[in-house]
Amino acid sequence: MSEAKRREYAREVRRYLNGHYFDSERDRRIRQVLNDLIEDNAEMLTGTREVALLTGFNVLGKSTVLYQLSYAVHRHHVGPDGDPERMARRTTTRRFGGRDQEIHPTHAPVLFLSLEAATTVTRFNELVVEAFDMDKSTAKKASTLDLVLKHGVRLLAIDDLHQLILTERLGRYALDHLKAIVTALGEYGITVIFSGANLHDHQVMSDPQITGRAYEITVSPYGSDTRDQVLAWQRFLKESGEVITPFLPAAEPGMLHNDLPGLILERTHGRMQAIVNLLRRATVEAIEDGAWAVTEKHVLAVPASKLTVDELAKKADKAAAKPTQLHPTVNVTQHGQVTG
Repeated sequence: MSEAKRREYAREVRRYLNGHYFDSERDRRIRQVLNDLIEDNAEMLTGTREVALLTGFNVLGKSTVLYQLSYAVHRHHVGPDGDPERMARRTTTRRFGGRDQEIHPTHAPVLFLSLEAATTVTRFNELVVEAFDMDKSTAKKASTLDLVLKHGVRLLAIDDLHQLILTERLGRYALDHLKAIVTALGEYGITVIFSGANLHDHQVMSDPQITGRAYEITVSPYGSDTRDQVLAWQRFLKESGEVITPFLPAAEPGMLHNDLPGLILERTHGRMQAIVNLLRRATVEAIEDGAWAVTEKHVLAVPASKLTVDELAKKADKAAAKPTQLHPTVNVTQHGQVTG
């Protein structure tokens, strides 16, 4: 294949990989825990519902996991025969001027909110109404609970919770607002999932009314300190290799998980965003230079990931209760209970 043909092919592969979700055993286990939580909340009798707190350092893939879960929940409620070109409608009754009238709001089984920097309670409420394609001024006269019920929401996912302003003046108000939403939605069997960076240091974790009903799912980078961590890392590379080897005819079994696991871990520090970026770029480079297999040369050609300040300052967890380990990179703590 000529150089021009290789470059053209490499562009096609790059476009495919840019749109591909690199799934993993770790992510599947997180999604299973969250799916079970959603089902339990929907089926339980009246009472307090459980909340999930998905946390960890930045760029570990938390938001991606939450997006994949949200897509699956949406598809489950909309159904396999739903027309993606046409928004599903629900029929509900509202009372106007003393009369009951039918209205047809958009069916939105999942409400996914990504908080902006320095989000206030007012801005949070505006994000809710904007998600339903309404003007933000509606937030002043519409309640979050009323909108959520009207549109058939079953899952409220709030990403980047650490962006919520919790200053001394506004913090109590913001926490009380979150608790009110969680309590109100829980009465209707609706699940709330919070996600954000380093929530274990966030003020929301100091409020027993939230943590008392919460599962804290902490995601860590891939590592090699223990045998289980090594195996988990190699399994992920093996699964990723199955995605890229069809494009690399010279690739041999074990190209990533047997030949390059140490080097890839060293260059990425086990963080999902860096790993996926390296695999994509190394694959494209292997096609462009005609090697048709990822080698040490291609891995070294991708700039190494830098550790964040938080990761450099990481300290061992000295909590008395040891969290349940789902995976070498995932721990689950159910607050209010001692877990094994």
